[in-house]
Amino acid sequence: MSMALGWVLPPSATAQEPTPAGEASPAARRVPYEATLVVPPGEAEVERRLREISQTLTRTEDPPESRAALARRVADDRQGITDTLRALGHFDSRVETDIDRNATPIKVTITVEPGPVYLIADLTLTVPAGAIPLPADFPSAEGFGLSLGDAATTAEILAAERNIMTRLGENGRPLAKRVDRRVVVDHSLRSATVAWVFDPGPGARFGETEITGLTVAREKMVRRRITWKPGDPYDSRRIESTRKALAATGLFSSVRIAGAEAVSAGGDLPMTLTLVEGQRRSIGGGANFSTSTGFGAELFWEHRDLFGNGERVRVSGTFAQQEFGATATYRRPFFMTEEDNQDLVSSLTLAQEKPPAYDNQYLRAHVGIERRLPPHWTVGTGLQYEREIVTAQDETNRYHLVSTPTFIRRDTSDNLLNPTRGYRTTVTATPYLGVQDSALGFLKLRVDQTGYWRLDEAGDWVFAANASLGTMAGARRGKVPAPQRFYAGGGGSVRGFGYQMAGPVDAKDDPLGGRSLMSVGTELRIKVTDTIGVVPFLEAGTVDESSIPGLGGRLFVGAGIGLRYYTGFGPVRLDVGTPLNRRKGVDDLVQVYISLGQAF
Repeated sequence: MSMALGWVLPPSATAQEPTPAGEASPAARRVPYEATLVVPPGEAEVERRLREISQTLTRTEDPPESRAALARRVADDRQGITDTLRALGHFDSRVETDIDRNATPIKVTITVEPGPVYLIADLTLTVPAGAIPLPADFPSAEGFGLSLGDAATTAEILAAERNIMTRLGENGRPLAKRVDRRVVVDHSLRSATVAWVFDPGPGARFGETEITGLTVAREKMVRRRITWKPGDPYDSRRIESTRKALAATGLFSSVRIAGAEAVSAGGDLPMTLTLVEGQRRSIGGGANFSTSTGFGAELFWEHRDLFGNGERVRVSGTFAQQEFGATATYRRPFFMTEEDNQDLVSSLTLAQEKPPAYDNQYLRAHVGIERRLPPHWTVGTGLQYEREIVTAQDETNRYHLVSTPTFIRRDTSDNLLNPTRGYRTTVTATPYLGVQDSALGFLKLRVDQTGYWRLDEAGDWVFAANASLGTMAGARRGKVPAPQRFYAGGGGSVRGFGYQMAGPVDAKDDPLGGRSLMSVGTELRIKVTDTIGVVPFLEAGTVDESSIPGLGGRLFVGAGIGLRYYTGFGPVRLDVGTPLNRRKGVDDLVQVYISLGQAF
């Protein structure tokens, strides 16, 4: 018995008809060519930009169907290259093209002489005849990021123009618009003048705000997050702060704020707030791995509007080779204030952890207040109770600790999981007191600083650095519970060493921790493609029994390289590190770390 299998292709999927005998195939009819770009030495940025926009250079793998089509492609490129050079401030450039039709394949050469960069010689900012004048304290044309002597590039001119519009919006002019922009080039002086004409429009106050799109969320909750009141002077910064406040609730998938097209006779501008609600509940999770701590995973459930005012409840579980536990957190906004800048935060954690330094079964309860001080500062303090059963150095102890963790934080970075510019500074101070052992008391202080610098305009090259200092006072190391001591080493500190291993160890090679901490780290984040990056890194640190950071303790140094896979929710990190001053029999030759987000 035999059976045949077959299928019928739809018309769009049928095989192509064979090319008639004697007629060349479409691919064979194309005209292959090679293209070369010649620019003077020292013009790397010009070369990069031209290679990006040139069709002749980027489409060599897609040759035209005729020599005439190739000539048109090259001719079109010539004008595009000239326009790009002008955008970069080169107004006296020369572009020559040559097509060698006798070569096989045809050779195309594009020779570019950019010429000098023209500089800004004059800037003016005026209003149309009969228009409302600019605000009395409005800056001159040189006050918007473009100054005399700067390069006359399109990007800088447009950036200054956007700054003018932004400043007008911040100064109560919601209907401002650019009427004209004239850029006049003087070839004899190698310079350019820029003349802007802006109609600032009438001054305005915020009018009544209409809210649309609500289905489940309460209007009162939304109105409490609006940062203006009817009658306040119009300020575009308040629109942005309102948008951020509503987006931060996690309740809306879209937040749009728009003013009316005209100011009322009384000087008010009616506002419309259009919202699209998202899900109020969500579940999620994450995973990580390192050579020293093994695999770990976290699952969570979150409700973002428990009582109708944006209250958040989150229940999470940690399942890892060295930690197992659950945490419930609650955050209530508008705590003891009418402004959305102060939250009540509370949490309860029950967990067991077994890192290299100790075993700990603990219960932790915390309640506190966090206050935001726009635009970059956050401060907080609270009351915390911890019950611990700690086994370290073959000794088990029970602790009941009360503490008041207090912090101040400044964050100017541009992204939570993948920052490319800005700084983060955190200072924490936590005094501890033993409940049953009144003789146990100590103060723990820590300062963490990170910085991020773009090395190119696109942010494909980013240099990042961090430093941490910590100290304790009031108790010797042996008296301080092991979980409260300082440690270094692992995926977030001195990569190359195992978790908690960049410090002194006992006779069994278990970490002892210390009363002081010092660590520094640098890495260069290089984006190879839109989704792939490489990150070489070098880090060093130590912990010590002394309370003075870095005094007498051995410095541990690690280095390595990482890969990043960039996704819509942040980079996935794979780092491989090695200790540069490895202790034989104590430190492994290689450590591997996998997690979500950058190392710092």
